[in-house]
Amino acid sequence: MTLLNVEAAIPSQTWAVVRLLTYFGKSIALDDARALLSPPPLRADEAKPRPPFDSALSSLQDLGLVHVDKESKELSLAGKARDLAGNDDLVAYTCILRRAVLDAEYNRELGADNERTGPRDLTRALAWFLMHDPMEPAVDWLTAQDLVDKPDGKDRKFLRPEVLPLFANGTRWTRFGYWAPALGLAAAPLFRTDGGSPLVPDCTVAVKQTVNGLWQPGQRINAVEALQVLRENLPVLPGGVHSLAVGIPTPGENVAGTALSFALLRGDDEKWIRLDHDDDARQILHVHDPDRPASPRPVSDITILEADHG
Repeated sequence: MTLLNVEAAIPSQTWAVVRLLTYFGKSIALDDARALLSPPPLRADEAKPRPPFDSALSSLQDLGLVHVDKESKELSLAGKARDLAGNDDLVAYTCILRRAVLDAEYNRELGADNERTGPRDLTRALAWFLMHDPMEPAVDWLTAQDLVDKPDGKDRKFLRPEVLPLFANGTRWTRFGYWAPALGLAAAPLFRTDGGSPLVPDCTVAVKQTVNGLWQPGQRINAVEALQVLRENLPVLPGGVHSLAVGIPTPGENVAGTALSFALLRGDDEKWIRLDHDDDARQILHVHDPDRPASPRPVSDITILEADHG
């Protein structure tokens, strides 16, 4: 099931199912889970032919995060979600959900066509969204139409024609507005703006969680090597395999790109990383700094600092 269609779940609904299973710490009867998570107002009727529980279950099965035994009709955690047994940590679940959505197995031949099964439509939209500058005005539904989904859209030249359209209607943009922030790959604008469901391509949360999961406080990593690792773990970043697959050009092997640069600079400001510069370094990462747009900030190494778990 495509994640941007109205029949699919939104992230909070999938979390409700997973959290129930982590609370019990074991498999439970599917009918019991449905009863616990489907109070009368959320059950199917003519206005809501598909209850949220069924949408969440289908989306989680598509992502390999829950399993329903055909014989016993027992519902259990599956794949990486099994690591959550007895743990209702939303941050940990966010990381697992993001890895599942971006998993290469579910995103094969992403740029070959507009096939929308599983997370493919969401992955394409994330890759397109993250090529934009977080310092530019927020993107809303009308802006998204002007950029990509209109025949003369400004961003069409960056995308393979086989993958268009990305949104097609406002409903799909609205659902993107649920998924992208939940995965840590977008944020609401700091100041109120006009337009429907405005979003900023701020991937700081995803970058911070990825950094915390990969490296320990005190580690110092060459910045260009860190860029490669971050693109491997977040392949919708410009230069990542999913971004390249849909036709978005790479900023360069030693260029962070505007969205990742914004996240790295926030990390430096918030003190969960430190961006260092050694004049004698052989590899230098160029970070886009809004305070000096004509001259990228050179970074030789990234030092991991102690951070909270946000």
